[in-house]
Amino acid sequence: MAHIHEHTNGECCHDHGCGCEHSHEDINKGQFLFKLIGGGFFLVAGYILNEIAERGIVDLPKFTYLVCFMLSYLIVGFDIIKEAVEGVMHKDIFNENLLMTIASIGAFAVGEYSEGCMVVFLFTIGEYLQGLALEKSRKSIKNMLEAKTEEVNILVDGKEQTVKPDEVKVGDLMIIRPGEKLDIDGIISEGTSQFDMKSLTGETIPITKTVGDSVLAGSVSLDGTVTVKAEKEYKDSTVSRILDMLEKSQDKKSHAQKFITRFARIYTPIVCLIAVLIMVVPPLFFGGQWHEWLYRGLSALVVSCPCALVISIPLSFFAGIGACSREGILVKGGNYLEALAKADTGVFDKTGTLTNGKFEFVTCEHNHCHCKDNKHRELLKIIAACERYSTHPIAKSINVAFGHYADECEVKDSKTYAGLGVSAVVDGVKYFVGNEKLMREHCDDFKETSVIGTAIYCCSEKGFMGDIVFADIIKQDSKDALKNLRKLGIKETIMMTGDKEVIAKDIAKKADIDTVYSRLMPDEKANIVSELQKSGKTVVYTGDGINDAPV
Repeated sequence: MAHIHEHTNGECCHDHGCGCEHSHEDINKGQFLFKLIGGGFFLVAGYILNEIAERGIVDLPKFTYLVCFMLSYLIVGFDIIKEAVEGVMHKDIFNENLLMTIASIGAFAVGEYSEGCMVVFLFTIGEYLQGLALEKSRKSIKNMLEAKTEEVNILVDGKEQTVKPDEVKVGDLMIIRPGEKLDIDGIISEGTSQFDMKSLTGETIPITKTVGDSVLAGSVSLDGTVTVKAEKEYKDSTVSRILDMLEKSQDKKSHAQKFITRFARIYTPIVCLIAVLIMVVPPLFFGGQWHEWLYRGLSALVVSCPCALVISIPLSFFAGIGACSREGILVKGGNYLEALAKADTGVFDKTGTLTNGKFEFVTCEHNHCHCKDNKHRELLKIIAACERYSTHPIAKSINVAFGHYADECEVKDSKTYAGLGVSAVVDGVKYFVGNEKLMREHCDDFKETSVIGTAIYCCSEKGFMGDIVFADIIKQDSKDALKNLRKLGIKETIMMTGDKEVIAKDIAKKADIDTVYSRLMPDEKANIVSELQKSGKTVVYTGDGINDAPV
């Protein structure tokens, strides 16, 4: 997802230019369809009857089509009139709803019934379409963030009980088994496990957590059962904080909307005053006909009403937001689209944005002899056989790449060491496969690789056998994309990631990134972007996961 950040203090509501602020938090599709179908039906019926009467096809009384226009107007425009009255009561006299009301009633007064209906009809459609676009963007992220588990297992007086996540209190002991997600921040009081934290950090490599380590909501236990002491309530958890940051960034005004707000508060009363003067001055001082000048004054009001400008703004932003959505880009507000043209700093997530987001085989080392051509089939066969039943993401990559080497192997006594690796008896010989910690426990002649990436080591009871290295490879078009952004005015490129520093710097060097930040959590990324904004920079942030949503 791509987010555009501007150095402004954005409000969490918006208006379309005439002073009446409102939000699109609740999009009532049923009510809109009623207005669209009901109002549209009577509008078309009134137009047809009006044409029949004017052309003399059938002698119809005026009230037949006037009733249709009035019904259409009331169905579509009732809420607009209601909000206009409420605005006047709250001393917000020249708001956009009052403007629409005056313009439409003025059109009715001069006999332009269909035009009066179309003013409120088009305005209502424009309002709904932009609200729908923003709501779709908001809900798509909410649904991912709020995919919480229905139940949490906690210990009460030594016995396990099942409760809802929002019923867990600070200090409660939660039991998290393999495959279960943690919904509340806490500290591990018993057990060890590897946790999948990609929903928070964006990184696909699991992180080992043991007694005393903090675990954030959204983490998934992969290979161990742990007891976690709740440090916060659900509403204060990391996931909720991400959602809160996301909500505060919604519905921010664009400069065009802010300009129209200021413009309308000056322009609208002037137009109304001019219309009144046109109606009153000629009849009073120059002997004009009241009916004629009333008609002209109302005509001036309708013609001068900035309806097209007011309607064009939400429709323009809807078109832009819709186009971005089709490309997989979630836009949080119109001001982000406007800020894009002024962006001078590009900030990028690493995993899945600059890189492919998938582990790919890099190299194999057997007896410390470097190899890149998959020639060490024996080592690859043993590692693939040992990892056959593992659910670890890298184990899956190993099985995809080399699983066929181990098809005929006999694997027995497979055992998982939480946060370390696995062991298994392959064709009668016991092997250990995992990280450097596991090797140091079971291998005296272990040697750590110097290759940048995620290494999987292998040893037997006889000694160290070697390793294979997987890495997240940079996308082929990342470097070219960054070059093109520089041509478009991006002066500085920054990469932010939750990955290790050495891996982050290696990717940044290959992609020609100016500045690198590593081992970051989502809120830390948001803080860095905030500091960049405070320094006067307009920032474009690009990421691919829900962990990037609050940024």
